[in-house]
Amino acid sequence: MKLLLDTQCWLWTFSSPERLNAAALNAISQESNEILLSVASIWELGMKVAIGKLSLPEPVDAYLAKRLTSLRAKPLNITATHALRAASLPPHHKDPFDRLLIAQAQTENITIVTTDLAFNQYTGTLILWA
Repeated sequence: MKLLLDTQCWLWTFSSPERLNAAALNAISQESNEILLSVASIWELGMKVAIGKLSLPEPVDAYLAKRLTSLRAKPLNITATHALRAASLPPHHKDPFDRLLIAQAQTENITIVTTDLAFNQYTGTLILWA
């Protein structure tokens, strides 16, 4: 199964795994699952660090590289199709990063790991509640 971790779940996987439920932790740890982190999440993390809304234990590039490796995760690039899908989504969610994650999950038929209840309003989105 392909799993796209939303930004918050990505952070919690490393800093507060107890905040994720057993089903999410199990799915993330299964070697047979492909773990993905959207470039939108990478951008969001970088932006939050840059404006002082997020503190990481090391520079963001090193932080991401080490954790991508430790989870066997791959970045999910943003395509024009993803961007157009995000733009056409109903306005249930105002966060542009989350809208892009939803569009990627729908377009690529990937299960998104999230705790954000607003994701539930987007029919056709495969969700693993964390």
